[in-house]
Amino acid sequence: MRKKHVLYFLLFSGLICAQRPLTGEKIFSDQYPEEQINLVSNTSLNVSSKVDEDLIVTLRDGGRHFITHVYLRAFDKYTFHNLPVGHIIYQYHNLSRYYESPERLPILINQDNKLDFYYSAGAKKIIGFEITKEEFFKE
Repeated sequence: MRKKHVLYFLLFSGLICAQRPLTGEKIFSDQYPEEQINLVSNTSLNVSSKVDEDLIVTLRDGGRHFITHVYLRAFDKYTFHNLPVGHIIYQYHNLSRYYESPERLPILINQDNKLDFYYSAGAKKIIGFEITKEEFFKE
C-alpha cells in the first residue's frame, strides 16, 4: 500500500512539473510569423530575469515587425543569437498582462548585448507601459 502512494506521488509530481515550459521554448510559434535571423551579423542578446515571475519576451525591429520570442523562467537567463542589426524593441508578457519597453536597444555587428528584467526601486512591476494582447501578437 505504501509503495502505491509513493508511486502515485512521483507520477503526479512529474506531471505538475512537466506543464511549465522551460527557458528557451518558443511556446507561441504558431501565433507568430517565421523568425528573422541574420547568420552573418554575429550578434547576441543576453536576457536575464531578476524577477519572481515567468516572462515571455518578444523582440521586434524598429518598425515593430516580429523578430523572435522566447519563454523565460523566473531568475533565469537566455541568449538570442544571430539577430538582425539595428534597433530592437522588446515586449514581455508576465502571464497576466502585456508590456512594451519605452526604450530601443541597439544591436550592432559582432557585439554581445545585454537586457535585464528587474523591478525598479519602489515599483511592483517591471519598467514599461501596458499594451494589448493584439499588439503583443501583431505580426
